[in-house]
Amino acid sequence: MLANAYGLRRLQEPGFQRLLIVTIAIVLVAFRLLQFAAFTGQIQWGYDFSYYWRAAAQLFAGQPIYSPEQLSGPYAPQGQSGFLYPPPLAGALTPFAAMGPADYRLAAWGWSALGAVVLVATILAVARSEGLGDRLRAAVGLGPWILVAAAFGFPPVIGELVLGNVNLLLLGLFGAAWLGVRRGTVGGERAAGLAIGIAATIKVFPGLLLLWFLLTGRRQGALFVIVGAAAAALVTLPITGLQPWLDYPAVLLNLSAPSDTTDTLAPTVWLGGVIGFTPARLLVTAVGVALLAWSARARPARMSFTVAVLASILVAPALYQHYLAILVLPFLLLAAEGASIRWLALAYLLMSGGAQPALGDLAWILNRAAPTLGALVLFGAAFATTRDRRYRATPDIWVP
Repeated sequence: MLANAYGLRRLQEPGFQRLLIVTIAIVLVAFRLLQFAAFTGQIQWGYDFSYYWRAAAQLFAGQPIYSPEQLSGPYAPQGQSGFLYPPPLAGALTPFAAMGPADYRLAAWGWSALGAVVLVATILAVARSEGLGDRLRAAVGLGPWILVAAAFGFPPVIGELVLGNVNLLLLGLFGAAWLGVRRGTVGGERAAGLAIGIAATIKVFPGLLLLWFLLTGRRQGALFVIVGAAAAALVTLPITGLQPWLDYPAVLLNLSAPSDTTDTLAPTVWLGGVIGFTPARLLVTAVGVALLAWSARARPARMSFTVAVLASILVAPALYQHYLAILVLPFLLLAAEGASIRWLALAYLLMSGGAQPALGDLAWILNRAAPTLGALVLFGAAFATTRDRRYRATPDIWVP
């Protein structure tokens, strides 16, 4: 019908499609950069990074990084006075905090720049390994840089760059892990395990990938998850000391539901309002582990790895929109697998929701419900996407 519709038939012309995509990308990225610039002058700038900065400074001064409130009983993971993550991250930032500028807001520029570099490097490396650049050139005459533009147009990425959390660093480690797995060699498998082990000492949830390595028969990868975590702990131990490690189990077990759910996306929090936080946490974790296990045994490596990454994020009890920046990797892997562009576009748009005070009591629909649904759509796409392909000589690796 488009071929006969006046004005719309040009949509079928490759040159016009390319022009339209480039125009949309330029407008979208320009708008996000303006948002980023505006937020650098507000309280959100470096907000999450300030906790890492403060914890590193406390270690340097010989002070505890976990607060008495965290150690004495349940606490909300919002506005707390202590550190939320395992000790190695604070230990790794100690030299930076000691020698860097006194104001964390200045230091946040360096952290944000590092996140942007990791984002671009991960996208280009994964796109090259999966042949996405060649497919894009063949389809619309555009290279992998259009994927970089799409990532910078993705609101969770801008939110991550503004707040200064660690999710872009985790994206890079997840991406490095997949590239190691894809090599199909013992060395690649070990490198993948090391990346996940290090990621698990930054935040706990990447440790769920240990189960994926075990269930897919990648024993070297599973072993090196442990090696990577142990190495990160030992390298930073002279800085952190032993006490934070003795405190951290209590900090982790005492983690309770967020006191303010305005920006929370975790399925645990949604379900916790019905059955209670702890039962919801156990149920969501059990479902996530079960889906990961089934996928690891029944699906090829690329899709089962994608499911494992998504499951590890969605079972986290503290999940906010900027955490979804990690989902740049599942988007890439699903595109490589041939997932429907309609479903990928829908997930992208749903996860582009944000605070809309003008909606009043209905603001939660765009702020919470839409991004949560978008992540679940992506999760569903990882199960639904199948393609008939030949196997590479290396088991479990699909090739185009």
